[in-house]
Amino acid sequence: MLVNREWSIVLNSLPILAQGALVTIEISLIAMAGAVFLGLIVALMRISKVKILQYIAKVYISFFRGTPLLVQLLILYFGLTSFHIVLDPYPAAVTGLILHFGAYISEIFRATILSISRGQWEAALALGMTNSQILRRIILPQAVRIAVPPLWNCLIDTLKSSSLASVVTVPELTRQVEEQSSAQFVFMPYFVTLAVFYWVMVIAMGWVQEWLEKKLEIPGGSSAS
Repeated sequence: MLVNREWSIVLNSLPILAQGALVTIEISLIAMAGAVFLGLIVALMRISKVKILQYIAKVYISFFRGTPLLVQLLILYFGLTSFHIVLDPYPAAVTGLILHFGAYISEIFRATILSISRGQWEAALALGMTNSQILRRIILPQAVRIAVPPLWNCLIDTLKSSSLASVVTVPELTRQVEEQSSAQFVFMPYFVTLAVFYWVMVIAMGWVQEWLEKKLEIPGGSSAS
């Protein structure tokens, strides 16, 4: 049967798809780490008393939350060539993911930092601690704990959105499926397999999220979506 033949073709392509999945995981992990670091820096800029830092953070957040990730990737990969700046596909994709999700994560960190009682700042100041010591030793540990559920869901979105790296020719999972399906002229089985690959990866991240929430004793944590 035609259907069996198509699935047989997909099964034979699994080693290639697995290689693409490894690239997807690699891109996602680097982007997640970068986005968390950038998001924390931007959140601190946003709540600082220095007006220029606040302004820079606001403009950055507004732009990267207000424009599609696809457009941002196209600007980085194709648009910058107008200024004689040429990025390879891999760094263009990773940079785009970091910049895009860093904007969302910065707002998560800002909200959780501001949710900590002001009384804790005042008590620590009364004990002679500096603002940086208070932030590092008292506020941030609590804020990161509170941020885990929304932050993890944002990281899951980073994994799923890494599929857009295919647009800038990164040989990740979606790109491999596009190339194989076009070459073999087999579509639905490849796309279903692609969906299953992402589904399994998201489920795995959901397990890690549940483990973290139990470890940190976070009540009512969000599930992966």
